[in-house]
Formats: sequence, C-alpha cells, structure tokens
Amino acid sequence: MKSSPKKSMHAALGALLALATIHAADATQLAALGNLADLSLEQLTTIEVTSVSGRPQTLRSAAASVYVITADEMRRSAATSLPEALRLAPNLQVARLNAGQYAISARGFNNAIANKLLVLVDGRTIYSTLFAGVFWDFHDVPLDDIERIEVISGPGGTIWGANAVNGIINVVTRPAAATQGPRVAATRSHAGGEQVARWGGRLGTSHVRLYGMAIDRNNTSLASGVERPDASSKKQAGFRADFDGGGHQLTVQGDVFSAGDLPATNLAPKMHGGNLLARWDRRLADGSAFRLQAAWDLYARDETTTFRNEARTFDLGFTHEPAVAAGHHLLWGAGYRSGRDANDPSPVVAFVPAERTLAWWNIFVQDEIALADGVQLTLGAKAERNSYTGVELLPTARLAYTHAGGATTWAALSRAVRAPSRIDREFFFPGRAPFAIAGGPQFDSETATVAEAGHRGAIGENLSYDLAVFRQQYKGLRGGSDAVPTTIQNRIEGHADGVEAWGTWQASPGWRLSAGYLRLDKKLAYASSPPATATTGIANLGNDPRSQWKVRSQLDLGSNVALDLTARRVGALPAPAVPAYTELDARLAWTVRRDLEVSLLGQNLLHSSHVEFNAPAAASQIRRRLFLRLVWQP
Repeated sequence: MKSSPKKSMHAALGALLALATIHAADATQLAALGNLADLSLEQLTTIEVTSVSGRPQTLRSAAASVYVITADEMRRSAATSLPEALRLAPNLQVARLNAGQYAISARGFNNAIANKLLVLVDGRTIYSTLFAGVFWDFHDVPLDDIERIEVISGPGGTIWGANAVNGIINVVTRPAAATQGPRVAATRSHAGGEQVARWGGRLGTSHVRLYGMAIDRNNTSLASGVERPDASSKKQAGFRADFDGGGHQLTVQGDVFSAGDLPATNLAPKMHGGNLLARWDRRLADGSAFRLQAAWDLYARDETTTFRNEARTFDLGFTHEPAVAAGHHLLWGAGYRSGRDANDPSPVVAFVPAERTLAWWNIFVQDEIALADGVQLTLGAKAERNSYTGVELLPTARLAYTHAGGATTWAALSRAVRAPSRIDREFFFPGRAPFAIAGGPQFDSETATVAEAGHRGAIGENLSYDLAVFRQQYKGLRGGSDAVPTTIQNRIEGHADGVEAWGTWQASPGWRLSAGYLRLDKKLAYASSPPATATTGIANLGNDPRSQWKVRSQLDLGSNVALDLTARRVGALPAPAVPAYTELDARLAWTVRRDLEVSLLGQNLLHSSHVEFNAPAAASQIRRRLFLRLVWQP
C-alpha cells in the first residue's frame, strides 16, 4: 500500500531526529562547516559591509537600513538556491512564481520584471538591459561559496547609479583562500535538487577555486492538478583566482552555464551564458587606495512565445580613496558600461528596433566628514549619463550619530532614478501589427525622493535590534496613454511609507532567536485623468503585501546536532488578489563525523501547497518539499 506524502514526511522527520539523538554523543563536530558560536552578536555588528559607502565599514556604523545574510545563516537554513536564501533578509519581499522563477524587490513594486532593485555579485551588476531587472533563473551561485549577502533597502544611487532606487543586493563570495581542498554536496528531493563539487588549491602565494554544479527541478502544477511546463535543468561551472602581491591584489573569476531544453517555454526557457570579472586593488605609499574592475557578460534567453533575447555587456569601473586631511574620508570614481541587446520577434512580443546598443557613463564623489565626536555627515553626488535621457544627477546626504554605548542613530535624504530600459521605449505588443502597446518614445526617467531614519543598537550583550522608517516620494512612474494603441508614458505618481525592524536574541550559548517585521503603505495615482484604454497602469507597478514577518530559531542539540526553524507570514496581495499565507521551513543536521554532515531540509511544512504570486487559478502551487542533503569535506 502506497503511503501518503504527509505520512512519509512525518516518518522521515521522525527517523532523522531519532538517528541524530542516538548518535549525538558519539560524533564529532564538522569544524569545516562551523557552528552557531562562529559569530557572536558583537561580531555580527562589526561585520564589514561595502555596499553602503563604497568602502569597508562596520555594519554598526552604516547610515542605512542594511541587513547582512551571513554564510552561517544560509548554512543553517532550508534554502537551496540564491532566491530562497534572500528570504532570510527581513527587508526583502520574495515570491516564488514557478519551478525556477521568482519576483524579488525591496520596499514594494514587486513583480516578475521588478526594476527598482540593483543586484550585484562581487560588485558586478547583473540586471538585464532589456527591463532593468533580474532574470533570477540566470543567476545561480553555490551557496557554500558565499561569504555574505549585503541587503540594503533604500536608495544607493550616489555609489551605484540609476536603478538602485528601492534597494541593493550585493552577493559577496568567499576568497579562494577560504575554500581550499575538495568539497562535495548533494541536495535531493522528489521534486529535484542540485549537486555541487568544488576544489580549491594553491599556486605559490596565490589561491584558486574551481566548481561545477548541476540543478534539476520538476514541473509545478495548478490548483486543478494540471502540470505546468516549467521543469528545468541547468549545468554550470566557474572559477576564482586571487593573486596577492603585497601592496596589491588581483582577482579573476568567471562562470559559464547552459540550461533548458527544446521546445522552450516562457516558464522554462532555453538559456546559456557566461561572465568574466577582473578586479585590481592597490594601496599606494601615501596610504591612498584605488580599485579598477572590468566585467563582461553574455546572456541568451529563448522563451519561444515571449522574450527571445541575447545581451552582451561590458562594465568598467574605477574608484579612488585619496589621502586627505584628518576628519574627512573622500571617495571618488568613474565608470562606463555598454550593452548590446538583440531580440528576435515572437508571437507575443517585438522590440523595435530589434537590435540596440546602449551606453552609460558616470562620475561620482563622496566625502564622509567628522563633525564632532561620534557625529558623521556623508555628502555625495553622482552624474550619470544614459542613452535615453542624457545626464541624471543622484545626490545624497546621510547623518550618523554613534552613541557612547555603541548604538547608531542615522538619517538620510536622497534622490534616486530609474532610467528607461528597452521595455519602456521599444516594447510592442503583440509581436505583429495591429499593436495594443506601441512603445514609449517619450518615456522619461522615473524619480524618487527618499527620506529615511533609523536606529541600530543593543540591550545588554545578548540582544541586538535595528529599526528604520522611510517615505519614498515617486514621480513619473510608468503608465499607459489614452490613445489606441497605447504608448508608455510617465503618468503615475505617489508615495510609499514603511517600517522595517528586526532583532536577534542569544537566549543561551547554543540557542539564537531572531525576528523581523516589514510594513508598507503604498499610494499611487495618475497625475492626470486615468486613461480609459490603458493596458499598463497602477496594477502593473507591483503587487505587494502590506505587512510580513518572520521568526527564526537556531538551536544546537549538543555538539553535533542542530535544529533550525524559520516561520514566515506574508500578507495578502491586492491585484491580482492572493491570500495571505504562513509557512515553516526546517533544517535538522547531524554531523556524522568530522568530514561528513547529513541534514534533512523541509520547506513549506505547514500546508501541502500555497500560491505566492499571480492569480491563484493560473498560478503555480508552491508545494511542501523535503530534501536530504549530504556534505563531504575532508
């Protein structure tokens, strides 16, 4: 007799818990994978982040709403992919669309082609020139190779430029020296999984890392039980080499991948691509330092009925920290980015012209000024030119006060810009005339004026907290014209108000609790009378919950067994209406011996399935899943 999935899940959980308990006293801890004591709360607040000011500074002193997802936090979660790891950040909105695609944003405006969040991997921008957002199924990073993920909610245009409007995600991978020797990890379930093999070695004073990974995901299904054609597979390989020359460091890294099968669909496209990055850091005799970074990317995507895109981009950036008078910390830089974008017409979508080369250049300066003991003012501005609207100015002012006990109170005022992309100016729907949407030849940049304030501190040695409030005032958001066919214009304005809060409590040496809460109130309206025939309106500017929360528990059951739980609640989405849901993820890990760890991962354990985005009748059911994970590292 065939057992039910629910009984199988309970049996598997019970078996692994019993096995872990029996052997808890006999096995030794897997030192190579670390444990909860790796980072104390004090160490967490002194983690260095680079995404806020463009240079290393402690998390405690950063004048921004920033959350750092640490390597230990990812390891002690049920996440099996980069988007799932991003759920750990309380200041992000993450929704799974189907087997391999996600909608991810900060401070609202979330959808499958969200365009106000800048995402970087080791400082390399990965947004698509097609729509100024991220195709998340393009970008898989082995989670065990990630050192930290810096998540900033709020604008960062002075350092990072246009499109860093509502937030920044910077995925920082480990130096090659930190990943030496072999490592093999396999994560499997009835719905697919991944295998990753890595090797790190030494070449004189230099270090290198090589990896290969294979991913496969099964189809999801509708509420009716009908399967959706979104099963996918992917093979990827990459390397990183770090050369240390004393006063200078050189990093070269890259990845290649191939994914999908024919016939491709918009749910499971045929894809291939690769990237190469070189970064040179040098500290001069006078104490000044500079960084020169170049990156090249190639991505091809064939969805058959919608996007059939090939994009090549080249990015060059330079930053310099000159030696200046005491009380100042000056940073300036310049950059150039070019992108060639080609699109074959499909039955649903056409871009006119089909091929286009875009270019951006920028120059910025920022000064951190010590006004008094514990008071620091940061002033900065960036001038950035794009091919559509010319030069945009992105200024910012940030004020931080560090209290005697180490807490930081901060406030900021910034102007951010979302420059037009091809989907704003040159998008035609359907793929052949007569068109319902006929481009947006006059579409200008969307702008946001953002005011923020926050406080970051601790109560005693075991409790830390972070709180931020914000108002983001938008002008010129994308909307449709009155004409038939409609054209894309800057017709919508409004604001978003919100609260972001999180904290961590070290309840005992082996038990850590953390919680996060996000509240968002967004009000948008047409600046003029709404069009009667528009097909692109307010409802297309994101589908966001008004609130969400999450609670995490990380518990060491002895020296070699760990139980980690994450509960999350996501509020209802308004248009299309999606019910609120509450879910639980779990990880139960047992260190069999020093070089081997076995863990059971459970995702969405409270319900057999739920919908996270899109109209429920036509959306993928996100189902309960159990994974068995084995990690071997001698």
